[in-house]
Amino acid sequence: MSKAPFLAGAILSLAGAGVIAEAMRLPVIPGQTYGPGFFPTVIGVGLLVFGAVYALNARRQMEPAIVLEGEGPSPDEAEDSAPERPFYGALAWLIVGLVATILLWETAGFVVLMSVVLTAFMILLGVRLWLAGIVAVASTIVVYAIFIRILMIPLPSGLLAPVGL
Repeated sequence: MSKAPFLAGAILSLAGAGVIAEAMRLPVIPGQTYGPGFFPTVIGVGLLVFGAVYALNARRQMEPAIVLEGEGPSPDEAEDSAPERPFYGALAWLIVGLVATILLWETAGFVVLMSVVLTAFMILLGVRLWLAGIVAVASTIVVYAIFIRILMIPLPSGLLAPVGL
């Protein structure tokens, strides 16, 4: 096994810690609830946590598994059983989703547009339809609520304006 995934996760975690440290040094602006260091701190925490999870997962996979002689697939079969799958469809969908977001932002609204884009993206990555739909809609509503209620940044309601979103 390669040590590159573990090192990548460790580097991401260190970068996240560095971002947090630098964000804490930014001056506070009087009269504002959230200063200029708020979003960099959120991004730094995300890098730190997800980098650590990635590194720990990679470390766990690097440990040799004990396989008794005569059990399990041969080395040739193991390589053939898990082929690398290119994700060109998902990459193309990201580009289409970005263009759709630019063109339909006001008309469709944030919740509808991001739910569709995220659901399709997850399906192209191999997530089951029902799980992709639930995760996409739930995460989009949470992000929408954070922007509207906590940050007080209006996002377009679009098609859901009559419902009150």
